[in-house]
Amino acid sequence: MNYYESIFILHPDLPAEQSEKITGTMTGIVEKQGGKIHVVDDWGVKRLAYEVKKQKKGHYILMQFAGEPKVIQELERNYRVNDGVIKYMTLRIDEDKLQPAKPEEESTTPAEEAATGE
Repeated sequence: MNYYESIFILHPDLPAEQSEKITGTMTGIVEKQGGKIHVVDDWGVKRLAYEVKKQKKGHYILMQFAGEPKVIQELERNYRVNDGVIKYMTLRIDEDKLQPAKPEEESTTPAEEAATGE
């Protein structure tokens, strides 16, 4: 299995729900094709280096995953047909270049915190 890093830029005016839906769709495609998601990182809206599809800003999403080359074909096909995606790039990377996975945040209620003394 190879390791990949895919950065896609969404239209900056999309509502948060739509951005999350597109991100969920893209991660679902990787998983359906037998890939394994390592990390998905939302970088937020940033200024583009140059205008893309008449946009000066874009919403950046980074996704790192492991999979076979067929995953890339399906993923990039979906990038092309999705109107919310204005630009994308996928690269093969070495395993040592993977970002550390972020630990799941533990949620505690105020009552639990008082009971544990935190």
